[in-house]
Amino acid sequence: MARLSFSMCVPRPPAERQRGLAIVTALLVVAIVATSAAFLSLGQQVWLRQAQNLSDRAQAETVRSGALEWAAIILTEDAKDNATDDLTEAWAQDIPPLPAESGLVTGRIVDAQGQYNLNNLVRRGQISNDDVAVFQRLLVSQELAAELADSVVDWLDTDANTQPSGAEDIDYLNVEPPYRAANQLLQSIGELRLVKGFDRDTVEKLRPLITALPEATSININTAPSAVLSALFPDLSLSEADDLVSQRDENPFSDVGQLKERLPSDVALPKVPYDIKSSYFEVTIDTLFGRLQRQTVALLHRPSGTPVKVLWQQRQLLVTQESKEGDGAE
Repeated sequence: MARLSFSMCVPRPPAERQRGLAIVTALLVVAIVATSAAFLSLGQQVWLRQAQNLSDRAQAETVRSGALEWAAIILTEDAKDNATDDLTEAWAQDIPPLPAESGLVTGRIVDAQGQYNLNNLVRRGQISNDDVAVFQRLLVSQELAAELADSVVDWLDTDANTQPSGAEDIDYLNVEPPYRAANQLLQSIGELRLVKGFDRDTVEKLRPLITALPEATSININTAPSAVLSALFPDLSLSEADDLVSQRDENPFSDVGQLKERLPSDVALPKVPYDIKSSYFEVTIDTLFGRLQRQTVALLHRPSGTPVKVLWQQRQLLVTQESKEGDGAE
């Protein structure tokens, strides 16, 4: 019995143990090589994608810069050729999608003075009641509360006196997080979301009709949409403003005095400044290169007799449906 027990406990021969160890080692080597290959392949794909994105971004930046220069040139040439600004001129025509260095670019120029400038509400440090009335009528035309104008006035003026439906520091310091009223000109339409009574939907509803320029300006009656034109007059209906716009688009005003001739006899002229020439223009440029779609919005100033200046520009990276599908497939 002792001899049998001894024989059952005899270890495997060395050669058999070495064969088992070799198999395990080989499997480990194969697993390591496969993992390394997959990691290197993934790293190469990521690197290639990053390199392509950098190339697309560089191309988009070059084309964007060129498009802004084009806008400045066409506005400069327009000032030399025309004493007025209207929607029949070359700058007012949208650029269809154009191929550019393996991508696409499109753009448009909008007369910023055809929109209502919110910074007109306070002129030379004083509340402009006539402008407040215009803005109130514009709000009502968009089915918004006229009292919202009070909040904007308080945001702009430098005193601490609250308008009947407005808000000053005491109101904004009680929100979370607290902040103060700007007490200065609006820098952008997006800033309006900080003002009491305004939310994202309200701002987006008004965005096509309003602007925030760095000074008080006149409204260009050659480019203003019907809603803005109607708001200039206490007693001009939207349908009458539509008729006025239809006449204007076919036969733009060449003199501010022509406005009275085209108005109904019982409608008085606006009490706020208006004109048929503009100095501020908003340029929108859309570029698409590879998976990179970017929109740039810039404000250009064309002062009389001096070169066009880019006052500010905002760039927004957009996500295309193709890039979403590509991301999901990776």
